[in-house]
Amino acid sequence: MTPLEALCVQRGLRLTEHRRIVLEVLEASDDHPCVREIHRRAANGHRIGIATVYRTLNTLVDAGMVRRQVFADGRSHYERAGRPSHPHLIDVATGTIVEIDDASLESLLEQEARRLGYHLVDYSLKLFARPR
Repeated sequence: MTPLEALCVQRGLRLTEHRRIVLEVLEASDDHPCVREIHRRAANGHRIGIATVYRTLNTLVDAGMVRRQVFADGRSHYERAGRPSHPHLIDVATGTIVEIDDASLESLLEQEARRLGYHLVDYSLKLFARPR
């Protein structure tokens, strides 16, 4: 059982075949697929409709198992929950999404939250840029 599947059971959700398929797609993803891309990957060898993918993703987001982010293209993109928060750089020319893994940036955000009298619990940071 994958970590997300175990989390599904832990959250009291039935592990339906469609949830298992969508979770497997997200487990195997190293990018931030949109619904249509998740459907394309899930439909490879399985019978699953796009409406089912939408409903399944909404259920998994509501359960805190999947993160939804909206990037420059205006579409929702998804990634596994449970991963540490991280900034994203979005290439406005191509729509390419690049994850930024920089501990010093997170440290700066934590310091700023503390300076303002808060404890940082999560964040979402999107940088929109174009190539030089």
